[in-house]
Amino acid sequence: MTPATTPATGDPGTLTIADGVLEKLVAVAAGEVDGVTVPGAGGLAGVGGTRRATARVRRTPDRLDVGLALAIAYPAPVAAAADATRRHVSARVAELAGLTVGRVDVDVTGLPHGDAGGDAGRRTGRVVA
Repeated sequence: MTPATTPATGDPGTLTIADGVLEKLVAVAAGEVDGVTVPGAGGLAGVGGTRRATARVRRTPDRLDVGLALAIAYPAPVAAAADATRRHVSARVAELAGLTVGRVDVDVTGLPHGDAGGDAGRRTGRVVA
């Protein structure tokens, strides 16, 4: 479990966010970036495949290290898409969970063709002139 701080309003109490919830948040946030797909991030937790995002808590309770495995649609520039994903995930985690992301490690596991329309696995390799 990851403790998160709440705004100082008298006696605010505590907020604890389960690591699985943070993983889901990170995966969905990464999937919000144009051209980025995170396997299993589209459905409810545990539905539609295994999440490929991890959130590892650093020593200070309000900072996270995040690891993502994702696909970036071809022909998007891979480095630029990874940087955009890092920035977006950090901003969304701060906005939605009140936590600071210290590091986002991106593992690009696929490069599907951007106009494949979901048929990338069925391509025959033929060139049509």
